[in-house]
Amino acid sequence: MRDRLKEIYLLLGRILNNPRAFGLGDRVPRALDEALSKLRQELMEELREEAAGEDFLEAELSQDADRKTFPAETATSFSIRKTGT
Repeated sequence: MRDRLKEIYLLLGRILNNPRAFGLGDRVPRALDEALSKLRQELMEELREEAAGEDFLEAELSQDADRKTFPAETATSFSIRKTGT
């Protein structure tokens, strides 16, 4: 059960962080954003209750490290060419 809650929590985070990947355009509509954020918070509370004896912060930080911080549009690479002199 706990692993399934984690999977759902992470999936909601991916939807909120990159809505285009799920066909939602550049931004999630406000009502959907609020609903998904609320659900994600409730899942976090549920996970905290289940992990009362564990180091929850450590587990959460390690999961957050796997997520991209910037949208895909800003994570493009570029090169600088030297022009003739």
